[in-house]
Amino acid sequence: MSHFKSRRKGGVYVEFPPHAAGLLGNLARQLIELLSEGEPRQRVGDDPLEALLDFGSARERPDDPALQRLLPDAHRDDEEATAEFRRFTEGALRQSKIHDATVVVVCLGEISESDMEDVEFELDAVQARCWLRCLTDLRLALAARLDIQVGDEDAWQNLSDDDERLPLFEIYGWLGYLLESLIDVVRH
Repeated sequence: MSHFKSRRKGGVYVEFPPHAAGLLGNLARQLIELLSEGEPRQRVGDDPLEALLDFGSARERPDDPALQRLLPDAHRDDEEATAEFRRFTEGALRQSKIHDATVVVVCLGEISESDMEDVEFELDAVQARCWLRCLTDLRLALAARLDIQVGDEDAWQNLSDDDERLPLFEIYGWLGYLLESLIDVVRH
């Protein structure tokens, strides 16, 4: 069973069965790949401030619905202002989200299909916040891919067993469970 428990000084004890740890690690790596796609790589010698602020041209809204959800428009009625806002913030936002997902991947470590032992470790307070943000981003990306809307819970809860979306919806629900249980532990 996947769960989180409180530890002293804001730490969090984490335990996952190997299959759950492998799935979560895979999802976090996919999130990193999604957020990295099309992003320029910083070269040695590049000014880190310039790379962070991206003094290049204005950015367009991403076509991918998952990226649209993870990197929302700042001004829905003003495309020019939105593009300028993206120019100065999107690179740093992507890097922040990639960092959070990388923390999850590193904490989980490498898991093989032959692993039989539960994956156990502790998170400090900073890592726990990274996990919270990453789990949220994973749910947002999956909700965008599944086109989950407010008010359509009954339709999703009543999917037939042969519906190809069912496994993804179950993963979406599991991520919600993980997020809620981590929030409960961090809050107390």
